Amino acid sequence: MARITSGSVEICFRSISSVLKQKHPLALANITQSKNSEFLGYLHSFRGLAILKIVFGHAVAAACIGVYGVFDVSNPILMISEVFYHDSTLYFAIISGILFSQVLKPRGYFKFYKSKLKHIVLPYLFFTVVLTLIKINFRQFSNFQDGLQWTVSKIWMNFIFGKANFALWYIPILIALFLVTPVLEFLQKRNSITKICFFIMMILPLFISRVQNLTAYHVSVETIIYFTGAYAFGMYLGEDLNDKLKWLKTYQFQITLLGYISSAWLFYLYIYDLDAVGMLSLKETVFYIQKISFAIIFILWFKTFQDKQPHWLIPIASDSFSIYFIHGSLLYTLLPWVMSILKPITLQSLKVVLGAFILGSLVMVLSMLMVAISKKLFGKYSRMIVGA
Repeated sequence: MARITSGSVEICFRSISSVLKQKHPLALANITQSKNSEFLGYLHSFRGLAILKIVFGHAVAAACIGVYGVFDVSNPILMISEVFYHDSTLYFAIISGILFSQVLKPRGYFKFYKSKLKHIVLPYLFFTVVLTLIKINFRQFSNFQDGLQWTVSKIWMNFIFGKANFALWYIPILIALFLVTPVLEFLQKRNSITKICFFIMMILPLFISRVQNLTAYHVSVETIIYFTGAYAFGMYLGEDLNDKLKWLKTYQFQITLLGYISSAWLFYLYIYDLDAVGMLSLKETVFYIQKISFAIIFILWFKTFQDKQPHWLIPIASDSFSIYFIHGSLLYTLLPWVMSILKPITLQSLKVVLGAFILGSLVMVLSMLMVAISKKLFGKYSRMIVGA
């Protein structure tokens, strides 16, 4: 699967990137001008990789459902996908933490929250409204007032709990991370006792697992704590970033080995269907170790490119939040059509692989096309509507 979603994806997106990168001249210019822009370059590339992992991970799951009619992690293809793609939203939390410490904190909290309101909360509200409205059958209401009250209530609930689409659960978590940022910064800086508390926050996800529930209107404290750990790790890494990366590079082999060992452990847990120990999910504990390890590996790897970051990743990274907002709905809208064109294929595993590749590629291209149209129509206000 890794070969399908890396080399093949590069070929698929190279042409669209050559067009779309013209819409990101500042991103291209900044990457080659200073040490700070080099940082933005390799972190930008990591963000592009993160959204690709999320989209293609969901594409594999959708293809498996389309072919087999059920989400069954005992299926070898889905198991491989889950081991390497599940919890990839942790990468976004780490990136957000790094960006806060390295870029956003010096600007002050007013600009920090203003930026998040305009570029994350408003687009999230827009997509929540649109995705909620298109699912409502207004003919079921006997009068306008009942329909309006029910619709407003539904939009509000979907907004608070991230239920307008299966992928939007992460946005309320992200907003919670932004809200606790001042507390985390206080713990990180105040004194030795608070620094210990900050360190505890980083390792709490080893002992407190995220709760996965895509249907209930509920945001669990455990899930917030789980992602707060990754966000805090990003904040820690973002302080004296170059020095910390230089230090981590000396342990690159050990970190890489830890990533592979945790992946092998996950395969063991999936094969033998092992997970819960009391309230703890062993899988989520190991996923946290794996994703932290791989995040360090990917950042160090992209940093070696210096000012020669993969150009085809630049527009993907720039549109990453918009792609995240859009991709869930597109996946399951396109799924029946993709399954219909693959119907002649009798080998089901091949159908899953091809279906996932076609789905993921189409979703990426169409998402970026929709963002490009939004930018053309709304100009600088597009970011407040679709997030890019």
